[in-house]
Amino acid sequence: MVQYPHAVQVSGKYQLVALTYSPVYSPGDVFGYAVFTSEGARVTEVLSLEQARSQWALLCDQDGGTRVQDEIEPRTTPRRRRRKQ
Repeated sequence: MVQYPHAVQVSGKYQLVALTYSPVYSPGDVFGYAVFTSEGARVTEVLSLEQARSQWALLCDQDGGTRVQDEIEPRTTPRRRRRKQ
């Protein structure tokens, strides 16, 4: 069966995801939790929510707390709106 990850929490390079066999998320269909990287690679096997959350927090702390938003460079010029004609 195909497992579908659904992001529960995201911080830095890591995501805590709920795993289901359905492409549409439903809390009743969750069979386990795992930690994925932002690129989509699985870091852990199927775990309970508590185990996955502690593993996710540990990885985020080891990573130094860099956030995806911090890696994006800010715009150097402001955006300008065009007038409607």
